[in-house]
Amino acid sequence: MLAYKKNKQNLFSWFPKMEKTTFDVSLVHFLLMFGYKLFSLYYPLFLISIGFSILNIGSIYLLTYSVIAVSSLVINHYIHKFSAAKIASVGIFGYGVFALMMLLSRNIYIFYLAQIVLGFSAAAWLVSLKFILMKAKNKNKRRSFGWFYSMPHYASAIAPVIGGLVIWKFGFIGVFALSVIIQFSNAIYAYTRLNGNDKKNKKENDKPKFSLKTKAKYRYKEVFKVIKADNNFFLILFVIFTSLILGGIYRTFFVIFLKDLSFSQEEIIRLISLASILYLPASLVLIKLISKIKDAKIISGGIAVEGIATIIFGLFAFVVNSAGILFLFIFNSMGALASGSGKSSLLSKKLHNYHEEASTIDTILTTLGPAFGGLIGGILISNYGYQFTFLIGGAVVSLLGFMSLMLKIKR
Repeated sequence: MLAYKKNKQNLFSWFPKMEKTTFDVSLVHFLLMFGYKLFSLYYPLFLISIGFSILNIGSIYLLTYSVIAVSSLVINHYIHKFSAAKIASVGIFGYGVFALMMLLSRNIYIFYLAQIVLGFSAAAWLVSLKFILMKAKNKNKRRSFGWFYSMPHYASAIAPVIGGLVIWKFGFIGVFALSVIIQFSNAIYAYTRLNGNDKKNKKENDKPKFSLKTKAKYRYKEVFKVIKADNNFFLILFVIFTSLILGGIYRTFFVIFLKDLSFSQEEIIRLISLASILYLPASLVLIKLISKIKDAKIISGGIAVEGIATIIFGLFAFVVNSAGILFLFIFNSMGALASGSGKSSLLSKKLHNYHEEASTIDTILTTLGPAFGGLIGGILISNYGYQFTFLIGGAVVSLLGFMSLMLKIKR
């Protein structure tokens, strides 16, 4: 019996450590992404089916992500006044409202209003969950954010399969209805689960640098002083933003591109699900690895990997088989995990007195990049095709990634 317990402990000791706060936030993130990814993989195809063009789709993503970026500043103001758990729960509830609006109406005005609701909701939970992780006394921020950023991939292992079956049986009405149930339930669960962590963090951490009455303008003035004091830090943020633009191009139009390559819906489901399943063991190894490497190196390496994967995809886009696409998809996702974890960890450390502002800046970078990526991608793909767009985007990002390896961030 003792030998069995010892072997069990040795087995789980291989996994990257996950503190309680990291577990709670990651679980809420997983459930949120599961409810969203029931239909998000097919969302571009849904938009095409109701009459939107490639350029229109890019504009829609620009609208949604821009709303997230602007709303993040609003959320930043209220996160000083209210519990982060409450704001996160409101954001998750908003995802359910979005799905409900898509379910009940196909009116074009309701459709655009739903995108705004989605954008505001995403800002609420993104800023709040990142804030909770940044402020928590976790030993290794890169590892915590590695778990956090892996959750969408874990959800992708099963959500698209279930969503595809529901769409096949009941259409998009069915999948939107299922998403409503999951998001509303998760909103309640999130508040119950995270509220204790939020209160604990407030007691355990140092007294906030700013009172609730302090103006946001002054807070950000202090934050920008920190950024300005380290030129390399600013350059790293610029490189991250550029890579996120590439990510916006790649992820917005990837499924549509597969459809243009004559992949069926069933084949796309199998491909994405298999990639996500294979991503699981690879991500566990990467999470352990990134916990031992400095933030700037992790960011630069991840960005370079994303760029290289996109270049290869551009070179062999129309001849690569399913196995090649699978490998490149995982390769690209690993790069994104590394750069995203390093980014959030770096912001958390450099702006350690301004966690609310750090989580807001992190969210703005994470959303404005894909917003511009969706728009730029729509324009380039409409005029020059997928291959040229992937090649140019990948080349620029790879170059910036390798150049940023030489940058050293002041501690």
